Amino acid sequence: MSKLASYKNIDRIWNSPTLMTWLSYSTKALALFGILPLVLNRFSSGDIVLWYLFSTIISLQSIADFGFRQTFSRIISYAFGGAKDIEIFKTDKVNKLSDHNEGPNKLLLNQIVSTMKSMYLWLTLIVFILMAIFGTWSMYHPITDASNITEAWWGWWLVLIVSVAGFYSKIYLNFLEGLNKIALVRRIETLTSIGAILTSILVLYLAPTLLNLVIVNQFWVIVVLLRDIYLCRTVDDGIYKHVAKKLPFDKHIFQKVWQPAWRSGISGFMSVGLTNLTGLIYAQIGNAHEVASYLLALRIINQIKEVSMAPFYSKLPVLAMLRVKENLKELIHVCKRGMFLSHMVFIIGFITVGFSANWLLTLIHSQVPFVNQKLWMLLGIAFFVHRFGAMHIQVYMSTNHIISHIADGVSGILYIISSLVLSQYIGIYAVPIGMLVGYLGFYAWYAAKYSYQSLQVNAWQFEKSTSALAVLILILYILISSKMNYGKI
Repeated sequence: MSKLASYKNIDRIWNSPTLMTWLSYSTKALALFGILPLVLNRFSSGDIVLWYLFSTIISLQSIADFGFRQTFSRIISYAFGGAKDIEIFKTDKVNKLSDHNEGPNKLLLNQIVSTMKSMYLWLTLIVFILMAIFGTWSMYHPITDASNITEAWWGWWLVLIVSVAGFYSKIYLNFLEGLNKIALVRRIETLTSIGAILTSILVLYLAPTLLNLVIVNQFWVIVVLLRDIYLCRTVDDGIYKHVAKKLPFDKHIFQKVWQPAWRSGISGFMSVGLTNLTGLIYAQIGNAHEVASYLLALRIINQIKEVSMAPFYSKLPVLAMLRVKENLKELIHVCKRGMFLSHMVFIIGFITVGFSANWLLTLIHSQVPFVNQKLWMLLGIAFFVHRFGAMHIQVYMSTNHIISHIADGVSGILYIISSLVLSQYIGIYAVPIGMLVGYLGFYAWYAAKYSYQSLQVNAWQFEKSTSALAVLILILYILISSKMNYGKI
């Protein structure tokens, strides 16, 4: 192979959104092997619960975002691709691009960015108020089990202040992702993740307290904030500086953003929100040992989910641009490849943890055991079905017509009702079974139906090359795991 060909291959890898996203997520996953064992070994059950609750509450900020993050990233992609306006892009529509299609629609970009900055100021205020009131309330009972109650409260206040600043900085990430700078962001994100992991490990060896670990993690949140500001001001000849000029609040843009955003917001609350809220609720009524075990499993499966998202979610800006250009053939190809890889990564990660978790936790002398194998299996199936529906939702959302509020709303109601009824009989197992009732009963098939229609494809022809193999492997795992009879309900 010639040197020129080698350089081209390296450049292709270096600028691949999927590979760089995988690299970034995989680096974050190293926390499971570097930080998690030390936390489980050196912290008490009460401190472990608080550590996971801090992370859970930060993740719940996506509810307050109310769908604006995904919506702004998508419409920035439209404007950067030359769209004349923010519209619903379906296959029967034409004349979506600017008259000459010579490049980004800078005027529309400026209107979008100005509106986004104004809206995020208000959203950040809402996040602060909600976290200060409800987040602090949710801390009162778990903090009584902390090894140092005073330091635990200081850790919470630090999380509150810094994470709120990090929430506002999402405007810069929205812009970068809208410009499809996924590879660039993920490359640098990998470095900051490594920095966070190494400093956390250092703290856990030298001064292993909950407060010290919170301080070092929040320091890197500030670093990420500064990183995204810098990238925004340097990519594409500093286009952000030209389109971030302050304009009056644009009601026209707001109205067109609000319609898809509130629907995505409802969707986020009824899916991710409810899943994470189970941990907060369980922490108020369960004992520290059992809560820590459940939150550990939830943290691990969420990490597997994040890593598995890379092949598909790194292509979302591309899906939006292909939808605008009406390149349906390439759109289908990108969707199939991304979904297949995402399914396989999730299944492999889920099964690997299922077979090795107990052995690894014993090896590191963990203060917290892993959950019952049956509970892990149910969580994995529920998350897999959700990932299936979520990817199809994203495919259809590339049209800018949002149906996720219906999908997540109905499935969320089914989940709440079924889990509340079943919890009286089977306890914590009601959570994953309730998820399955909602996801299989409505979410998955409803999302897939709209996705197939927008792509104009046959369901079986599409799924046989995307999800069929993953489903087969999952069934085999269930059969083998059941036969081995790990744990008892």
